[in-house]
Amino acid sequence: MGLRPLSPTGWPVTPASGTLTASATLKKVATSAGMIIQEYDFSVYDRLGPIYEGDTMFGFFTREALANQLGIRDAAPYRPSKEEAGRGLSMPFPEAPPFPEKMLRMIDRIDLFVPDGGPEGLGYIRGTKDVEPDEWFFKAHFYQDPVTPGSLGLESFLQLMKYAAIKRWGWREGNTVALAQGRRHSWLYRGQIVPSDAMVTVEAWITAVDDAERTLTADGYLSVDGRPIYRMNDFTLRME
Repeated sequence: MGLRPLSPTGWPVTPASGTLTASATLKKVATSAGMIIQEYDFSVYDRLGPIYEGDTMFGFFTREALANQLGIRDAAPYRPSKEEAGRGLSMPFPEAPPFPEKMLRMIDRIDLFVPDGGPEGLGYIRGTKDVEPDEWFFKAHFYQDPVTPGSLGLESFLQLMKYAAIKRWGWREGNTVALAQGRRHSWLYRGQIVPSDAMVTVEAWITAVDDAERTLTADGYLSVDGRPIYRMNDFTLRME
């Protein structure tokens, strides 16, 4: 598990995208104490060209190492002040469109939303999800590895930021909300969500807003049972 600089380079994937082609190039392999670390470049294409590019590290760990996950050691999430928390909003995560149905809904509740909170005064949002041991993705992950897929961790951030974007700009039929093309972001991950965990917490603080382009850029963390395991930097979403 490592740091992923990623860049959506083309356009969103839609039903008209057709066949997607992924390629990966192995750059480096290192082994130590029974663990294996591999570094890759990767890209994803549709029939028109590249839609996602980046580089990544993957780890293969011993059972003992996975059982003693420490999370991100230098994690420094933003802590809202008492004043911010006192004027913030909380509510169940919306279930009606354009928000996802239960199968792909990665947020159960908005615990705190402060539209002018955060270090830049541009917004702070925190959501939580109860871990349900029988959810489909635990069984659908790699063989003998029942964890929440990393892609659904990214989806958690996207759903959280989508809520903030709709609260800022509203919503009408025909709008789309997706990662902004050509904006590079990074994802550091140091742990997994397993069926025996209890609660996932996702939080983001907005660092930049462009009302003309309708983009939000944010940093944030995903934690499981209080242990930060994902850190996102420069995560940028655009409403079209």
